[in-house]
Amino acid sequence: MSAVGCGDEPSRKVPAGCVEGPSELRAALAAAPGEVRIGGRRPSQCFPRASEQGDVESVGAIFVTAAERLADESRRRPRGPALLRLGFLIGAAHRGAAKAQGIYSELLRRLDSILGRVKTNAPAFVRGRAAGAEHG
Repeated sequence: MSAVGCGDEPSRKVPAGCVEGPSELRAALAAAPGEVRIGGRRPSQCFPRASEQGDVESVGAIFVTAAERLADESRRRPRGPALLRLGFLIGAAHRGAAKAQGIYSELLRRLDSILGRVKTNAPAFVRGRAAGAEHG
């Protein structure tokens, strides 16, 4: 996927690292519940206010695809790291979108619908989500 914006520009565009692709996002989540960075930014920084519709769709496609893959992996390997990483992704997405005046509400709905496939009360998911909400 091509970059949408430049990470250092003082604009409301999505930072370039945020639109590299779902594989890059999943690779960055390997650091969860610690400091996760994608293109030098926290995942929550991928949700700027007043983004263009194309930016919102790009971020949405990447985050949803990554979340779906993590959910599938967590079902195949319940004791693996995917559930913690999925929790972190969800927490970070909610953190970032909370400041964006509702433009990411459909993305959040889609992410939350993926959670029907996993055990959201599992300690790994709860720990990941809390970390993502705190500093994701």
